[in-house]
Amino acid sequence: MSENFEDKVEENDNLKDTTNTNSVEKEEILQNIVMKKISDVVKFAASPKLPDISVRIDDLIELAIELWRLENKIKKLPASIENQRESLSNSVNKLKRYLDKYSIEILDHTNQKYSDGQNIDVLSFETNSDAKETTIIETKEPTILCKGQIIHRGKVIVIVKNVNHI
Repeated sequence: MSENFEDKVEENDNLKDTTNTNSVEKEEILQNIVMKKISDVVKFAASPKLPDISVRIDDLIELAIELWRLENKIKKLPASIENQRESLSNSVNKLKRYLDKYSIEILDHTNQKYSDGQNIDVLSFETNSDAKETTIIETKEPTILCKGQIIHRGKVIVIVKNVNHI
């Protein structure tokens, strides 16, 4: 027991020399060491170490795209189910506020003028003789920004004027 006691005493930074320590003092030292150990155990039990659950940017991108899709589907719901539509819209807005906390923005390019060099992926160019200017007619995936920087390029379909039919 004295060997184990000596090991415990060595662990305590405040105790360098115990050669002249009487048995009462040794008992107090041991109690202090035990109380410190118990305190450490209680701290861990009261506030357990949580696993690291940091948010990955890929997950936020996926969430933003699916949120955009959901919002577009809600807009297409019939007016006869306005209560359900409003409820779903409220849920979408709550999720958007979550993305706002991370400075995530969703950009839909539908009906915007298209110009070469835009930082989007064009899935196809379609011709139409009635088109007045080159326009993005459909956004398949929105552009996702984080703090103003593009973290996901939007995917779009562009309509151009058919010059062969003039």
